[in-house]
Amino acid sequence: MVTISYKHGKFYEEFNEGEVYTTSRRTLKEADLLNFCNLCWFNLSMFFDELYAEKEMPYKTPVFPGPFIIPLAIGLFLKTGIYEKTVIALLGIQNLKFKTSLRVGETMEAGVKILHKKESNSYPDRGILKSLFTINKVNKDLAKQFVMSFEMTHMLKKRNFKM
Repeated sequence: MVTISYKHGKFYEEFNEGEVYTTSRRTLKEADLLNFCNLCWFNLSMFFDELYAEKEMPYKTPVFPGPFIIPLAIGLFLKTGIYEKTVIALLGIQNLKFKTSLRVGETMEAGVKILHKKESNSYPDRGILKSLFTINKVNKDLAKQFVMSFEMTHMLKKRNFKM
């Protein structure tokens, strides 16, 4: 018999304000754009029509919808395992700021900074963590260009968490 043990991420007490985590990178593919746009009915010409994009849009090629970058960034952060078996709930997403777009073939990464932590008033075995996600385009020379940012608030388990 094989026993598999799954580790957990960081508990609320293990986070410190000011900590910064950098995710791995992800190169965006045409399938990503098509799948998201079709699933969510983002069916504007700026996402699908290369001639329209080239001739009538400043981007010159189809772009990824800004809202799609949010789950990609969250997914890259979750891939780190930091929230594995310790996050309980998403409490909010605030202060979305977009500066530029991402296109097929471009690479992104996210930086996540712990802005604030506080004890839960309602649940003594839980804490509230507010983080700033900063998404950058990473060029071939590894130079970074700001794409967007947003703040997320999560509820996390403390070490003494009870069901």
